[in-house]
Amino acid sequence: MNNKLLSSSVISYVNEIIKKGILKKASDIHIKFDDLDGMEIKYRIDGILQEVEELFDVIDKKILERNVVEIISRIKILSEMNVAEKRKPQDGSFSFLLDEKRYDVRVAYMPTINGESIVLRILKSFLENTELKTLGFSNKSEEILEKMLERKYGMILVSGPTGSGKSTTLLSMIEKLNDGKRKIITVEDPVENKIKGIVQVQVNNEIGVTFSEVLKSCLRNDPDIIVVSEIRDEITAEIAVRAALTGHLVISTIHTNNAIATITRLVDMGIPKYLILDSMIGVVAQRLIGKKCDNYSNHLDEHSCNRCNNGYDGRIVINEILYLNEEVKNILKKNELGEKVKKEIKELETAKYIDFSMDVNEKIEKNLIFEKDAFEFS
Repeated sequence: MNNKLLSSSVISYVNEIIKKGILKKASDIHIKFDDLDGMEIKYRIDGILQEVEELFDVIDKKILERNVVEIISRIKILSEMNVAEKRKPQDGSFSFLLDEKRYDVRVAYMPTINGESIVLRILKSFLENTELKTLGFSNKSEEILEKMLERKYGMILVSGPTGSGKSTTLLSMIEKLNDGKRKIITVEDPVENKIKGIVQVQVNNEIGVTFSEVLKSCLRNDPDIIVVSEIRDEITAEIAVRAALTGHLVISTIHTNNAIATITRLVDMGIPKYLILDSMIGVVAQRLIGKKCDNYSNHLDEHSCNRCNNGYDGRIVINEILYLNEEVKNILKKNELGEKVKKEIKELETAKYIDFSMDVNEKIEKNLIFEKDAFEFS
């Protein structure tokens, strides 16, 4: 019996493409059309781009190829983009309902030399449990981070490249702090997860609702905790540091490679080093790495496990975490920031510091990750 989708509706094709992404727990859906290379539909699953054959089981690939231009146009309509504009990049978003659950989808359109490209980011977290331990934080890392969150004021930064799970870690921290006794305001672009009991503000640069403007307004709204989805520029960094120094707990993300580099980045943004060290509580640097399937090692045939993806079952956080106590601050004050400082902090008995290599080695010992995936952190 032929189970392929018989409807000729482009709407049904788009719905099926997104549905497959959600069911496969993809973070992104990439759709590309090129006069030379033809159509490409790939899903980013566990950080890896791949085709999903189940999509072509439902809709013949040739049908999708014939309709790919209309499919991209349909997504542009849903995202409230200009359908006729094929010369400039565009951004948009929409909501998608599946099994009575709402998924927010952020869309980025890009014209190419010979065609079009569109990427859909599915913002709904697929993790039922966002506790630090579930994300992959070790007991010691969790203990250090919880000590940071006990502080009434100061700044905590989560660093890492795009797609390293920073937003999920931020969400986990908010949920720990959201006890109803403190006012929490988040400044986001975009708002990725709706959280009950807190004030969430969406940045809109087109009408002047920038990170810096919203942050200034936040300070007049009597918050206890301010969460900024990302420190992108000098003005935002300066306001965040000032808020941390004036009695607020500020939590944010920043794009840097490790804990020490985070402080260097703020110095490069023009924030005086002494103000950074006075305001900073600690830094969490992180990456996502493929998690070893629990069943994988029990099978003689590596392809016999129907639960995992070539030995991987989702992804896990590996992290570096540094709590800035007075002894650590004194080392950072008197030295240039670099490997020498890192070594000196590691040798400090009172330091609460775990670097990537320590976290990776523990996860290899516990058989949570493959050693071949962790060589750059060891």
